[in-house]
Amino acid sequence: MNATQKSFLLEVNLPQQAVGQVVNTLPTGEVVVEYQQRGWQCGVAISCLLIPQIGDEVLIHGDDNHRLWVLAVLSRADEQQPVTLTVPGDLHIAPQGELMLHSAEQITIDSQSVQISAQQSDCHITHMRYSGDELTAWVNVACLLGRRVEALWKTVVQISQRVLRKVEQAEHVRVGQLDCQARDYVRLHARNTIITSQAVTKVDSEQIHMG
Repeated sequence: MNATQKSFLLEVNLPQQAVGQVVNTLPTGEVVVEYQQRGWQCGVAISCLLIPQIGDEVLIHGDDNHRLWVLAVLSRADEQQPVTLTVPGDLHIAPQGELMLHSAEQITIDSQSVQISAQQSDCHITHMRYSGDELTAWVNVACLLGRRVEALWKTVVQISQRVLRKVEQAEHVRVGQLDCQARDYVRLHARNTIITSQAVTKVDSEQIHMG
């Protein structure tokens, strides 16, 4: 006797709008939300910028295409866990007024490239440290004011058309070898001038005028 097997499709009514708990996250970016003691596979809507995590209480909604979406994260089980905002593509923030970022502890920017463009910029930092492999700056006028400047370089190269330096009190230079060459003339003038050497002092010229 042949047994006839019949299969029946059970109609599943998707929740139009409900509150559930995330029980699993899938590699595709979707999440599994538990509602009425069963799991529902839901996509994350673009309007839900906060990435749902396991244990979060979320708001889900069913559309006309029999798909479920997470619209918002209502509460987070672990409040100490960092909050991550994400969008599938580019993100542009364009307020009509001012945009302010405030953090009680720290603001970190991590990117392959950072571009800043503004007509005017004011920066006030109490203590600042910079480290990098290369720094290039192109400016028309540079003005630095301070009480003390310390610089330590292995090699310093300076090329300029005019250099003006004025020291009110004293200037001390300690070098291994000093070579000064002028194209036209060299002038040294002081109330008292002392030239000393331990071995040899040599003055060589076509004409030497003293007195």
